[in-house]
Amino acid sequence: MHQFRVLFVDDDFISSMECCEFLRESGMCVTEASSAAAAFQALETPGRLSGLVTDINLGAGPDGFEVALRARATCPDIPVVYISGSDGERHATEGVKGSVFVTKPMHPRQVLEALGRAIDQQTA
Repeated sequence: MHQFRVLFVDDDFISSMECCEFLRESGMCVTEASSAAAAFQALETPGRLSGLVTDINLGAGPDGFEVALRARATCPDIPVVYISGSDGERHATEGVKGSVFVTKPMHPRQVLEALGRAIDQQTA
């Protein structure tokens, strides 16, 4: 059986820790990245990812939209969930097709549910 492998990108340590722990307890294999540069490196690691959760604002340098574009370049059908406390309006114009947006602060269950919606949109 294939284990669901998620790349979780967030520069907020506490938010990342809570969500990643919840996703792991839900049976997922989670790789954490705290910057776009770390996410790009993780995307180059062998092994197919099943999903991407990325904050939009990742500090200086590339943002979550760029992370998602890079992920889709290597895996065109990867489900994408964006999380942000302030960039929801940008999601509609800059988010990759079929992605889902979750507003911070959020409960980790919302991220899990959003992943389910993103998967459904990619398989529709």
